This record gives sequence, C-alpha cells and structure tokens, in this order.
Amino acid sequence: RDSQSRCGGARGRRRVMVKNNYSSGRNDDRLQNPNGKNLPQAFADVDDKDDKRENLTDVLPCHPYSAVGNMNLNSMLIENIRSHDYFKGLGELSTFEEVVDQIYYDCTYITPWRPGTHKAQRAAGMCSGLRGVSNAGVPSTAYMLLFKLYTLQLTRNQILRLVTHKDSPYIRAIGLLYLRYVCEPKELWGWYEPYVSDPEMWSQLGEGGERSTLGSFVRRLCTELEWYDTMLPRLPVPVARDIEKKLAEATAAGTQRERGRDRERRDERRGSESRRSYDDRGRDRSYGDRGRDRYDERYDDRRREYDDRRRDYDDRGRDYDRRDDRRREYDRRDYDRYDDRRY
Repeated sequence: RDSQSRCGGARGRRRVMVKNNYSSGRNDDRLQNPNGKNLPQAFADVDDKDDKRENLTDVLPCHPYSAVGNMNLNSMLIENIRSHDYFKGLGELSTFEEVVDQIYYDCTYITPWRPGTHKAQRAAGMCSGLRGVSNAGVPSTAYMLLFKLYTLQLTRNQILRLVTHKDSPYIRAIGLLYLRYVCEPKELWGWYEPYVSDPEMWSQLGEGGERSTLGSFVRRLCTELEWYDTMLPRLPVPVARDIEKKLAEATAAGTQRERGRDRERRDERRGSESRRSYDDRGRDRSYGDRGRDRYDERYDDRRREYDDRRRDYDDRGRDYDRRDDRRREYDRRDYDRYDDRRY
C-alpha cells in the first residue's frame, strides 16, 4: 500500500504543470511586428488635392498564390530575411526613392540566397515534392530589398518606374521579380510583353557570371518555376499556356523585327558611304574657297607634269635633230672625199 501510495503520489506530481511566465520580450515583439520598423510608405491624403504622394487606391495588391502570404516567397527565406540585421536596418528608409538608391548601390546579383551559403537538400520519400529545403543560408541583398519594397506597398506607377529605370539593370530586374511574385496571373503578360526582347546586357550572378539580355530573364520568369533553389509561384495552367503562346509569337515577331533592323542598318551604312564619297567629289568640284584651291592645286600639278613631259619631248626632238645634222654632215664629207678621188 505504501508503494502504491508512493506511485500514486508520483503520478499526481507528474500531472502538475508549472506555468512559465518568463519572457524576454524579443519573441513577443517579433510576433507582433514581424517586419520590424519596415512600415508601409506614406500615401497622399484623399482630401488634399495638392498632395503629390502616391494614392493608396493605386497599390498593386498581392495575389494569394498560397495561404502562407508573405509575398508568396519561401517560408524559410522569409524568416531569414526578417531576422537579418541588414533588413532591420532598412527600416530607416521610408520612401520609394531611398530604397531605389539603396538597390543601385548594394545590389550586384539577383539570386535569392547569397552564393556559397545555401545548400539545398532534395528530400526523398513522402517529402520528395519539397523544394528549397535548406540546412543553412544567408538571404541575398537583392531579396531583402525586394521584400522591403513589398512592405512599402508599391503602386502601379512605382512599379513602372522600376522596370523602366535607366541607371541599373538590377533595379529593373527587381521590379520584374516583384511582378512575378505579386501580380495577378492574368495581368502578368501585360506587364512583361514590352520587355520580352529587351537587349540590355547584364549578369544574374554578378561580376564574373554569364551575361545575358534582360529579355531572356523575362522569358525565364514566364516559363520556369525553379529559381536558384527556390520556387516561383505556379501560374494557372490556362494562363501559363496562353503566356507560352504569346511568348512564341512575340519571339518570332522580335526576330523578324531584328532582321529588318539589320537590313536598315546595312542599307544606311551603304548609303552613308556612297553619300560620303559623293560629298568628297562634290567638295572637290565646289566653288568654295577650299574646293577651288584644291582644284587649282591639282590643275597646276597636272599642268606642271604636262609641261615637264613636253619639255622632255622637245629635248628628245632636239637630240634627234642634232643626230640628223651630224649624219648629213658625215654624208656630205663622204661625198666630198669621193669627188676628190674622182677628179
């Protein structure tokens, strides 16, 4: 009985749960404010007509590809971005222009993970469908800035400024990536169509990487799902087929336009060469001072050369005349000797 009571008491003591009221406050703050100080941008006041800031009604909403949210990015990538000190420091940037300037100075490659820090594990068995599972990885500067733009809640006008920016191809690439993660699938081709044949050269992996055109980058975003050990949002099948069809048509039309441009450049080159030679000839025959002087110089040179040749001919004629005179003199002397002997 004593042993049973002791066991029963032990069981009773095991059932007692001690509530842990200790909390450092760091996790609570992270749960309440997962993005830290990275808040949305300030929008224009509806009642103030002179306010030139962006309108809240023009914000491009994020399409819910999945229930996870968070810009449809990989969950592990999102957690690593939010816990990185660089992303926390971006909370000091509160305007769109400041973030664009930061992209210009800091972004040198466009991969989700910093090269050499992420090792993807291909799961097998029941988890064989997973992608992007990692045991380590540091998010890239480009994706931290990309998520910073998402926290600002960009408007359509700001996205258009991104994809048409002239200072850096990485600013344009981040704008195109933003559309791939956020834009409504049916509206995606309307954004991408003008840039399918974009000829600007750049490197997705930064300095030392293979260079390609921005148009090939756009085509890759339209047709592929895997993106450097992460997954892009899966487009609906009808939308994906329609984009592939339009992409093939645009590629064929772009090839034909490029051939036409090559033909125009070739014809223009030939025309410029013929015009240049014609202008040179006309410049020589012109009545201007330079053309007249050049023509006079050439005429004088030709005249001088002709006179020299004529002088040579005259000298040769005189030599011939002297030779004939000598021959006649010799003949006369021979004739006189013959007459002397004869008489």
